Amino acid sequence: MLDFEKYWSLAIQFLSDNLFITAGIVLALIIFFYKKPIETVKFLGFCALLVTVLYIMSLLTESGSTGASNKGYLKKKSEEALLK
Repeated sequence: MLDFEKYWSLAIQFLSDNLFITAGIVLALIIFFYKKPIETVKFLGFCALLVTVLYIMSLLTESGSTGASNKGYLKKKSEEALLK
């Protein structure tokens, strides 16, 4: 399962530790926004959409696995009740 909070904190930690890489990314974004603003906004929107879809998929996977584990517990409980 994807843990976005963990990945987010790792990304923030990486960018905090590597200021030259952070400055390069910020400079590249400024240049892209200046040269091709429409394409840059489309690309960032696509990235946000992709992250949103992955987050929703991870939530659905988590809820499905919880339901499956509860189903196994209920099945075992009902089998024990039948054997008594």
